[in-house]
Amino acid sequence: MSYSDYLRSSAASILIVLCLIALVCFVLIVSGASWAVTLLIAGMIALATILASIIDYLRRRPFYTDLATSASEVEHPLWIAEMVDCPDFAEGAITYHALRAISKAANDDVAAYRRQAADYREYIETWVHEAKSPLAAAHLMLENLVESVPATDAAEPVLAKADALEEELDRVEAYIEQALFFARSEAVDRDYLIRSHSLKDLVTSAIKANARAMIAAHVAPLRRNLDLMVFTDDKWMAFILGQLIQNSVKYAREEGAAMEFSGRVVGAGTADEAIELTVRDNGYGVPAADLPRVFEKGFTGQNGRTGKRSTGIGLYLVRRLCDKMGIGVAADSVEGEGFSVRLTFPSNKMHYFEAN
Repeated sequence: MSYSDYLRSSAASILIVLCLIALVCFVLIVSGASWAVTLLIAGMIALATILASIIDYLRRRPFYTDLATSASEVEHPLWIAEMVDCPDFAEGAITYHALRAISKAANDDVAAYRRQAADYREYIETWVHEAKSPLAAAHLMLENLVESVPATDAAEPVLAKADALEEELDRVEAYIEQALFFARSEAVDRDYLIRSHSLKDLVTSAIKANARAMIAAHVAPLRRNLDLMVFTDDKWMAFILGQLIQNSVKYAREEGAAMEFSGRVVGAGTADEAIELTVRDNGYGVPAADLPRVFEKGFTGQNGRTGKRSTGIGLYLVRRLCDKMGIGVAADSVEGEGFSVRLTFPSNKMHYFEAN
């Protein structure tokens, strides 16, 4: 706070002092005092007022300067009360204690919400692990049932229904897995481990994990130039690639559907060197108007409103998990020709994420 700002904030007090000086001068002149005496007394009052204002300003300035600096530079507003000292003037002390009370109440609320979020995350993780057990048992029972059915023409409808039931169980399992990673993505702590992994192995594992869905939709996987190493968490990347595969399967064309995984090195030999993985399909694609919003939570777009049972969560989680691991993600599409997602793994910035 500058002295001019202080004077402007004290305009009413200054006006009262000026009126007082004028009144004193009037009384002195009416009383017969000389001009010299009148001017001397008026000057003394004015000088005393100026000195008092300067002293008061110097008392207030450190507090307001620290307060203004903290408000503009402190990373989180709740820390402002910890960055300033309690002043020795009444208005500043009231402001300081009010800030402390607000900060304490806000921090208590934040701590309570964090505990609730942690409890909710723990519950979701426990529920997911518990839910997987009956699903695994259902898969096993269905397999045994299929094996016990004799290979006759009459059994064909039963086997077809069994395959359909298996697909639905896979879909339920995928949604459960999605719920687990959604809960983990909201956590503040980093529950992932960045290591060096083969891009080819990551893609191959994701394709195997989603093979049933790809076979059912007649989607042919293609792998190109994947003999590269990237820094990432393998479990999280398996989920990310799984979401991309499921998204492509959902909107695959009826004939000639294909999904290509291709890698390349960009910016080789520079500080910005990175490994780029492009996941591209030849499905319906996304309208140009929907493309900028495909990573928004809950956004389903035009394709999602055509009976594809889209939740708008898969690509949102892809973006969120990539952001947590420092992986760049971008989407591109031509409506009617296909949809692609580009994942960029930095080569130089990820070393400090890797545990010794």
